[in-house]
Amino acid sequence: MKISRFHSILSHAIRHLLPLILIVFPLVCHGQTPITSIDTLMSRLYTAAPIYKDTIQEFRAHMYVRALLNIDQKNFLFRYLPQVLHSDKDVNQYLLETYRDIHYTYPSIYDQKLRYINGTLRDHKHIPGVINYFNVNIYKSYLVGDALLSPLAPKSTRHYTYRLDSITTDSLSGYLYHISFIPKNKSYQLVRGHMAVNDRSWSIRSFFFEGRSDLLRFKCHIKMGIPGCATEFLPEEYDIEASYALAWNKLSGRYRARLDYTEIKTEKQKTKDYNLSASFSLKCDPSAYEYNKNRFDSLRPIPLESYEQVIFKDYQERQEKQEEQAKADSSIHKKKKRSDKFWKYMGNIFIEDYKWNVNNLGTFRCTPFVNPLLLSYSKSNGLAYRQDLRYSKNFRNAQSIYFRTRLGYNFTRKEFYWQITSNYNYAPMRGGNLEFSVGNGNRIYNSDVLEDIQSMADTAINFDFLNLKYFTDLNFQIKNSIELFNGFNLITGVTLHRRTPIDPPDFSSADFYKVPSLSPGNVIMGLIRKEYISFAPNIRIEWTPGLYYYISNRKKIRLNSRYPTFILDYERGLNHVFGSTGVYERLEAEVQQTVQLGVRSKLSYRIGGGGFTNQNETYFVDFANLRNNNLPEGWTDDIGGRFQNLDSRWYNASNYYFRFNTILEAPFMLLRHIGKYTGHIRNERLYLNFLTMHHLPAHIEVGYGIGTFIFDTGLFLSYNRTSRFGVGYKFTFELFN
Repeated sequence: MKISRFHSILSHAIRHLLPLILIVFPLVCHGQTPITSIDTLMSRLYTAAPIYKDTIQEFRAHMYVRALLNIDQKNFLFRYLPQVLHSDKDVNQYLLETYRDIHYTYPSIYDQKLRYINGTLRDHKHIPGVINYFNVNIYKSYLVGDALLSPLAPKSTRHYTYRLDSITTDSLSGYLYHISFIPKNKSYQLVRGHMAVNDRSWSIRSFFFEGRSDLLRFKCHIKMGIPGCATEFLPEEYDIEASYALAWNKLSGRYRARLDYTEIKTEKQKTKDYNLSASFSLKCDPSAYEYNKNRFDSLRPIPLESYEQVIFKDYQERQEKQEEQAKADSSIHKKKKRSDKFWKYMGNIFIEDYKWNVNNLGTFRCTPFVNPLLLSYSKSNGLAYRQDLRYSKNFRNAQSIYFRTRLGYNFTRKEFYWQITSNYNYAPMRGGNLEFSVGNGNRIYNSDVLEDIQSMADTAINFDFLNLKYFTDLNFQIKNSIELFNGFNLITGVTLHRRTPIDPPDFSSADFYKVPSLSPGNVIMGLIRKEYISFAPNIRIEWTPGLYYYISNRKKIRLNSRYPTFILDYERGLNHVFGSTGVYERLEAEVQQTVQLGVRSKLSYRIGGGGFTNQNETYFVDFANLRNNNLPEGWTDDIGGRFQNLDSRWYNASNYYFRFNTILEAPFMLLRHIGKYTGHIRNERLYLNFLTMHHLPAHIEVGYGIGTFIFDTGLFLSYNRTSRFGVGYKFTFELFN
């Protein structure tokens, strides 16, 4: 009895003491007390994160992704929306599997190649909306590309509040600190979530964040590698929930991914090489992906759930039914298929850039035909609309041809602009391009015509009636570009301008003379022409030192550089060529650069000047780097790099100029503490523009702008001696651009 009673007491003690032992023993073995100060914990993390973000220099992996997609809400606009799946009638749930190769090289080059695909989606090989969320380096300042500020970024305490939720232990990590982070304002550039940190190496074991980016709401859970292993600083598993909503349509999905690493390198590259082809080896691989459902039986690391098997089974039954129906009446099937494609094409044409690939003929691409997002407005130019049509064809020897038609209409001035450009890339490895362009350019202003006539003419002439201030400009240009060595481009060509008065004077009208009794002046009539033609050969040098590039399919693809771009442009006008009359020389120089101050902060500037010399019968001052372009192409955006409050006549009113434009772009500069509606703001921009020329000693503009995924806008204050103080603004749509 005593032995039995002793065993009963012992088993009872073990049953109650064992949990306590399992908890206390790791703490005793750990040899130290846990840290309870959140400031101390974050200080340790801020010290470790900059080291760990650069630890992995290169890796190769296989990534399996499974996406379960649900159409939660759909109306008649669903088929028009871009970036969404092509749905079947009465089917609201879809499954997609992809298997791809990943190659990462430091600092942030993610090279991917899709190998296999399987699923119930039609005409869709990409994971809608969230593919970039599988390229997360949690130790970097931003989680997804240059978006979503990380709670581990330097000085992130300005934007996040941190809280220690709990402390646990395990055999791999010792103490495991569970820390949550909460944004201090409602910007969509911030996320909320939590992370588990081990105290042996201060690496992250798991990381969860949620938030909103543009039209996407997401929740992302990342499981990191095991401490002490090669994958400790790399993600091994992703589990993402996301929803996409627009125009009372909602698409949600769950995305699960597993990574299998085949190679991991931590040694830093010692030699300097601007050729990054090794980092883009997968992108350069010409092999196509394979649609193979049987292949996934061996590739799938996550077994299919029962409901996922039902989705595949229902899809197979629909396919078999459609095949039987197609055999019974092939004409009806084809008509329905054409109708589905037509409505999808119409949605793309109206909302986003669309591309047609025609076998053996090339690729045709266009911006939306009827889309208010292509409208822009500014005080100086008024309301304008633009359109872009492009065609390209690649040949087997890597050569290519390219055609582009750019159209624009200014509603305020009631002016239509167009430009057609053709390009033949005859030397892809050397950037060899032969280009021909023709367009009606900008309406050009030149008071020199009137000034020359007034200095030679009888005062009886009614100069206001001549109306020779504005001219149309039909221009032709042929140029050849070749890269002599890395980053150094030589561009040569000829330019022909045919300028005609918008309202040519009628010399037979009685209004031509202030004193009707005077006879016509042959000298004046000889000076006034129906058209003014200029012909000028030109040479342009563009040099970007330290230009990074990679080679794909025998073609050199230029990337970026840490150094500025230097530009030198020279043109000489010739007489008696195709009826040309202007003789002149034009020389311009410019320096451009964008300096990264942080992941989302950058400073862009352009400094330049130029002038005309040796002028003879030159009535039109038209610079290459300073012009009021009615078909603009953004420098850093569609607002920066140009003068918003400058009267268009000043661009052609001086034979010399010096200009300076700069943009400081960063998030959270001025509006981070203002209401909930500032959450849509991606970046804020500060503009400073300066221009000096003949009769205009100083024109200064200071501006402030914001950028969202829907629109960009800027407000500008200006001052110069002629117009004094001025206020202007610019507004452009950016949705789906």
